[in-house]
Amino acid sequence: MNTCSGTVFIFNTMDRKRLLNILELALRINVFLKLLNYGFGKIIGGQFYRKGAIPEQIAQTPLVETGSYDLAWTFFGHSDGYIWFIGISQLIGAVLFAINRTKLLGGSILVPILLNIIIVDFFFGVAYGAMFSACFYLATVLFVFYRNRSRVIEAIQFLFVEGRNVFKEGKWYYSVLTLLAITTLVFLVEWFFIDLFGYTDR
Repeated sequence: MNTCSGTVFIFNTMDRKRLLNILELALRINVFLKLLNYGFGKIIGGQFYRKGAIPEQIAQTPLVETGSYDLAWTFFGHSDGYIWFIGISQLIGAVLFAINRTKLLGGSILVPILLNIIIVDFFFGVAYGAMFSACFYLATVLFVFYRNRSRVIEAIQFLFVEGRNVFKEGKWYYSVLTLLAITTLVFLVEWFFIDLFGYTDR
């Protein structure tokens, strides 16, 4: 009886793991297909109000009277380069997330993208359905992170470096003077180039 129960438990555990793997893959495929659609949609002009293609009613509305959604879509559509950057970022993140070997890297790319989408959707009055989709995709990424939490924790720990107290090495006042001199030099170099390029809008 005990042997039988143990066999059933092992089978159920293996079956549960297989089902979770299939569920994860299905969720990743869903994110891949949806973000593929959104990414290509931006690139080929299916999203945002691009210059020269702004709806007439919105184009004739004074800026102060423009609704949050229309204002955001007009702003995002103003620059082709910006649209391409967003679209390609979504495509790269989606493709990497769909591949098992690179899913954590893809997820890391998608987290800030999805958070930005959720924030824009919330504060600029985008439809709740669209915001739910972004939240669902983010939840999918977090689910994958949770299932691979040991790798994620290891990667996060790897990003933290052991600090060194330079003031304990040799004579501390030399280190302080050197720090002040280099900091001042960095400030002056930055100020020089800011002044060289100027603040005039391009």
